[in-house]
Amino acid sequence: MAIFPSLPPYSVAMGAWERAHTMSQLSKVKQRRNQWQAKAKQRSDHHRSLRQQLARVKAERDQATQDLKETPTRLRQLESQAQAVAMRPKVDVVWLSLHLLLEARMRFRAVCRVLSLLAPELGIQRAPGVQPSSTGSSASRGCASRRLVSCGAGPLPTPPSATA
Repeated sequence: MAIFPSLPPYSVAMGAWERAHTMSQLSKVKQRRNQWQAKAKQRSDHHRSLRQQLARVKAERDQATQDLKETPTRLRQLESQAQAVAMRPKVDVVWLSLHLLLEARMRFRAVCRVLSLLAPELGIQRAPGVQPSSTGSSASRGCASRRLVSCGAGPLPTPPSATA
């Protein structure tokens, strides 16, 4: 033993070797476990990103199919709103006609002409026209007005259909 004076005896050296071997195995196990964990994290990150991407694509697809199903109803609704905006209620058209007749003192035929010019803006398909009068209506109207004048009621305003 003189050659290696610093070496411990054989029994002590065997224990040290076993400890070193055990430590070497433990370090290998730790290293392999760390490598396995790193690979698992990489794999899980990749799988997680794929799952998230798949979920996003599915959500977009479901939204697109739902929008596609709702499109005809939304289109009908928008068309009905567009027609509702373009079409005025009959009350407004009647009020305009009466306003032209009574306050602007226009004749009925003139009111019909004005309404036919404003028909697209008012949203009406066909403007009202002059209705044909029955025979003898002007004669009876003249007789009635003469009777009222003779009673002292004053002259009747000329009806719009008679002065056309």
